[in-house]
Amino acid sequence: MKFLEIKSKDKKYIDQIIEIEKEAFGLSGGVDEWILKPIIRYGKVFVLVIDDEVIGIAEYIRGFDGDVVFLYGFSIKKEYRKCGYGEKLLEESIKIFRENKIKKIGLTVSLKNKSAIELYKKMGFKMEEMLKEEYGKGIDRIYFGRKM
Repeated sequence: MKFLEIKSKDKKYIDQIIEIEKEAFGLSGGVDEWILKPIIRYGKVFVLVIDDEVIGIAEYIRGFDGDVVFLYGFSIKKEYRKCGYGEKLLEESIKIFRENKIKKIGLTVSLKNKSAIELYKKMGFKMEEMLKEEYGKGIDRIYFGRKM
């Protein structure tokens, strides 16, 4: 297994990321190439790869103040879930952000996504706020943060 930072030239991985996004979030929630390329250029996109196959993705954007990153998208391919890969992807991301003097990672998650909530809590994230109708009517999110 390899942990990689994706760059704009990594077309084979970008195509795989988009497919995993569709699987995890559907057509209306997953990123496409138009969204992914700016995140790669101006944020950070990390993947876990086994035998040249992307199995997990973490997409981060950064606040203007420079010391907070936001986990924009996070997913593990269905057949690899519940195997510790989510923890590994977060652990490796956290190491890089610590080295780069990031003070906090924030994220939002659906109240219905119990397994993700468990993972984030296990990894030291704390619930900070309930975001009512964050993505539209009836679409609430929980904001979690983790200080470094």
